[in-house]
Amino acid sequence: MLTLHFDFENLSDRQAFYRALMQQSACPVDFGNNLDALWDWLTGGMALPATFYLAHADDASVSAEFAPVLALLEEAQQQLEGELRLVRGE
Repeated sequence: MLTLHFDFENLSDRQAFYRALMQQSACPVDFGNNLDALWDWLTGGMALPATFYLAHADDASVSAEFAPVLALLEEAQQQLEGELRLVRGE
């Protein structure tokens, strides 16, 4: 099982999130660094099952920078029916 860790307190912007994703998930170097590419990677490219540990996600979910990413992760979790697990915490 793939396990990824993201601390939104230490991510400066969405591009930093994408870089962390690429480093932890063997994402291809031609990853598009946008929400469409993230969706495609989560639902068709990344090895599953996977668990994403999301530190400080509650604070980040209200920011314009990270709210779309977190919403997309939630939607992918529902779509993938247990193959993607999100764990929020500090």
